[in-house]
Amino acid sequence: MEKFKELEEKELFKNAHITVYSKKLQLPNNKVVEWTFTGRQDAVGVIAVLEKDNVLLVKQYRPAVGKITLEIPAGLLEKNEVPSEAANRELEEETGYRAENLEKICEYYMSPGVNSGKFYLYYADSLIKTHQNLDEDEFLEVEKVDLNKLELSSLADAKSILAVEYAKKKRKIG
Repeated sequence: MEKFKELEEKELFKNAHITVYSKKLQLPNNKVVEWTFTGRQDAVGVIAVLEKDNVLLVKQYRPAVGKITLEIPAGLLEKNEVPSEAANRELEEETGYRAENLEKICEYYMSPGVNSGKFYLYYADSLIKTHQNLDEDEFLEVEKVDLNKLELSSLADAKSILAVEYAKKKRKIG
């Protein structure tokens, strides 16, 4: 791979959820281009399996797409938080369950063309009922869904599709 040279980077915008940067980049053919991207914001998601192959999913309104979506519980890592601890924290906050068994499925870049953040995906079972603890700006409904009847077309995003497929394979469904 030929050499790319980073010339300059500046912050264009920042709020509590996102930072937008612009970077001047010299390409291998010496052409200089400007690339806009968001900063690193790591996140976690959990496919949580109850007894009888039921999974916990959440329905919530997503302003970016203007729709209510069905997804696995997920959220952002807090500063210096270990991904597995963040996964269990998010699971409990959103669903009111905590996992005794938490297994890492994978980690990946969410969208490496425009964002440097990583996504950590987990499988959870041996769940303990606690209580839901939503953030003040978080409004969602918890759904218990039978994995045997769950159609991928009812899910809104890649993390949820990947997690459900993993859970079905692990539990020998389908």
